[in-house]
Amino acid sequence: MRAARILGVAVGAAALVGTSFVVAGPAAAAGCTAKALETVVIRSTTSTGGTALAQLNKGQSASASCTMYYGSASYEKCDIVSKRWVKVTRSGVTGYVVGTCVTITEN
Repeated sequence: MRAARILGVAVGAAALVGTSFVVAGPAAAAGCTAKALETVVIRSTTSTGGTALAQLNKGQSASASCTMYYGSASYEKCDIVSKRWVKVTRSGVTGYVVGTCVTITEN
């Protein structure tokens, strides 16, 4: 299953984790790759106020969770308002990027 610029997912399972909503897709254990459509900041939390840990430049890829995370506040990035975040790991740094500026592909 390929999902490009996921704007919505069928809710397979949802759980409230801290202030974030976690939505597991149908193949959450398979592993995914996120590719940046624009340069995005990898943050410590699902918030634009989270500590900046690294950067994922336009066109770069990172391993990603196939799970969507939802922060408590909306942001506007890549001309879309959302609360959706994607957990990624790049060069040993794990954090969250805004979900509107990445494409997610299942491995």
